[in-house]
Amino acid sequence: MAQPVLVEVSSLLRPDALVAARGLWRAPGPPRLLHADIAGLPDSAVPWLWEVAEEFGRDADLTVLSGADVVRRHGPVPPLRPARRLRALGRGAVLLVCGPAVSILICDDPDGRPRADGPNDVVIGLPVTPTLPNLQAALGSGGVPWDAPGWLDLANHAAAA
Repeated sequence: MAQPVLVEVSSLLRPDALVAARGLWRAPGPPRLLHADIAGLPDSAVPWLWEVAEEFGRDADLTVLSGADVVRRHGPVPPLRPARRLRALGRGAVLLVCGPAVSILICDDPDGRPRADGPNDVVIGLPVTPTLPNLQAALGSGGVPWDAPGWLDLANHAAAA
């Protein structure tokens, strides 16, 4: 299986890096892992880079962001709502990192039942926070999961590595 493409939003401040990342992102084949890491960036870059994160998030197989990233962009709001919105924009899952040992996985509802109260997704609390290299390795070895149990297995596999 092909090595997953990892794009970290904080590395896209330079135009040449953005062009190269877009080229890699559009290449068919490898899984796509997006790290929407905007928490430590200058104020002037945050709105633009969040738009870039949403652009890349549409085609990401997995987007990883932290509560600090959400607060940096949206202010003091519960981070789950913007994370679910980001997941609804794209086709993949979102891993919301809440701390060093707690994260929330948001992925498609395998039943696909329409719901009046929000997006058709499953929210799973995890007692672990897998690292980016371990998530990248798990996507590379196991491929992109198609359902919530598959995403849960991937997160647990990445956390155990």
